[in-house]
Amino acid sequence: MSKRAALSLFCSLWLASACGDDDVTPPPSSVRPLACAGSAGVERAANGILRADCPSARSGVRLRPYVKLDGAWLGGASCTVTGDALACPAGDAGTVEARLDDATNTFSVRFHATRAVVVEGLALEGEARVEGATSWLSNGYQSWSQSGMLALAARLPEADVATALAQTGDGEVLRDGTAMSWSFTHVGGGGGGTTLVAGALTTARWKPWVEIARQAAGSDELVVRLGSGGAGERVSVAAGESVDGEPFYVDTGSDGEALLRAYASRLEAWRDADPTPSVAEAGWNSWYELWSDVDEGAVRANAAQARAVLGPTAPSTPPLRIVVDDGWESAWGDWTPNDKFPLGLDGLATELAVQGHTMGVWLAPFCVAEGSETARLHPDWLVVGASYNHAIEGVQRVLDVTNPAAAAHLAEVIRTLVGWGYTLLKIDFLFAGSLEGTRARDVTGMQALHEGLQIIRDAAGPDVTLVTVGAPDLAILPYADGWRVGTDIAVEPFGPSWPFLVTQARNLGARWPLCERVLCDADPPILRVLPETEVNTGGWIPALAGGGLFLSDDLRTLDLARVPWGVDAERVSLGVSGHPAVPLDLYPTMPPSTLASAFGEHLLGRRLMGTKQVPPTRWRLPDGRVVRTNWSDTATTMDGVAVPARSVRVGAAGT
Repeated sequence: MSKRAALSLFCSLWLASACGDDDVTPPPSSVRPLACAGSAGVERAANGILRADCPSARSGVRLRPYVKLDGAWLGGASCTVTGDALACPAGDAGTVEARLDDATNTFSVRFHATRAVVVEGLALEGEARVEGATSWLSNGYQSWSQSGMLALAARLPEADVATALAQTGDGEVLRDGTAMSWSFTHVGGGGGGTTLVAGALTTARWKPWVEIARQAAGSDELVVRLGSGGAGERVSVAAGESVDGEPFYVDTGSDGEALLRAYASRLEAWRDADPTPSVAEAGWNSWYELWSDVDEGAVRANAAQARAVLGPTAPSTPPLRIVVDDGWESAWGDWTPNDKFPLGLDGLATELAVQGHTMGVWLAPFCVAEGSETARLHPDWLVVGASYNHAIEGVQRVLDVTNPAAAAHLAEVIRTLVGWGYTLLKIDFLFAGSLEGTRARDVTGMQALHEGLQIIRDAAGPDVTLVTVGAPDLAILPYADGWRVGTDIAVEPFGPSWPFLVTQARNLGARWPLCERVLCDADPPILRVLPETEVNTGGWIPALAGGGLFLSDDLRTLDLARVPWGVDAERVSLGVSGHPAVPLDLYPTMPPSTLASAFGEHLLGRRLMGTKQVPPTRWRLPDGRVVRTNWSDTATTMDGVAVPARSVRVGAAGT
């Protein structure tokens, strides 16, 4: 971080009335004002307070603390500097404070209660300046949620933001992204050459988010809000007690890639804790053609075919992984094999292990179908007031992992699956574990999700691979080997189509910094049905993600002449490398105003070619080569390289 950018950040939190803010009481006169721009260093008074005149730097932020009580945000006015904090009254309920750790660029907020209250959220809100900025990242809540770059626009009404925050269930997936970004964002583009990165560092209690908007059309001055909660959480705080929001990293500079890497490096991840680092794998998954009709015979036959198809292209990878996806269980919540698996999952795993395969299995560990035996026998294991309606499987209740008996049940399910020989667990619909509701213990949904993930990791052991799907991003990092980075690559009623490939690439481009901290599962290449250029382009998506490469067509009926279109030794090698490609065009030339849905694009595609989605077009591979992707329906030229419609060209940076 440059001194100039650092000074802008340091000064911003402590900006006093010299900047025209009559609601902030200046620090004591012993604190000497500093100039924010062009200074040779940072001066600090004896009491640790920084004060500055108005910053003239090209970028920076200025934030005040707020707390949400009884549906209203309080604070941010009549503030005083107390010790090393900016403290603002929150009516008669207490005081909300903001701090900046200038050594780590970390902002934090804390509420001190003077009477018993229920805290619904905490936030830091104010202004930022990012010269020339044109677009910002809108990141979705969980794996499948639409994510991508959007044009900077005017601030939406508070009611719209509140509505977006309330949507953390399945319906949030099709978000248009305009209200806020979950977990983190970055802002830049245009001719200013400056980037601002802002992201939560933890999800210990709250669901964190960032709101970014222009103060006025064409202005470099932005409205910024770093939020913790406001998404249905309710935290009881007694008189004299305090509660903290999630800490946020904020930084500015001219190198957006470096800033995003720096942010990601601050996030706690299983990749750091695991004594045997994660290795990306290749194999076959049953989902994307067999769907829930999968049976024992289909798994057996496809395992044999997968060896024949992938073996020549993946000679140096670990043994091929065969994953039995949804459809093996008696019911969601009853994790025992149904009659389509007469050998049982243990018998099938033993048979395929003899053939040299390793095994994986799917489950939704926090979901319990209303008609399941588990729900019928143990209603006290279910979270009160938390459920969602799955389009096929019906109403799903949420397992209460704060109930000791339910927690023990979950641990036993995991130990049983691992004991049957399944050393990869694809744990799905994890957002359900974070839904708010009444549990045996008074915790937020995010606290419950962390407890549940810890139970699963402890029961599975360190050597079992956990791939998380339908999962909030930051929450899974301390426990997971892999994370689904986008929505499904095909959907059962529709089958494969081009818009789902584009959506996956858009989400990967939006979230690539997190792929430095977890293996990003970009879903398999789909080899059937689509034309050759689309199969070829789709085959590059898992290669760009670097988090694994799995086939998922029914190989018994696939025309094997199609395999080289989407799978070859180069893409398999990149797909299992464990290292993502980096999008070089972080900020699109023409950012969209909303995030277009793959579902809507699919329906339009039946009569209208084209896409409103805007993924990155240039990606730098770990070896320095550049992958140029043309997502449009017309041929184009990139860096002097002709790229046909819906196609990929790979070369050196300038070729």
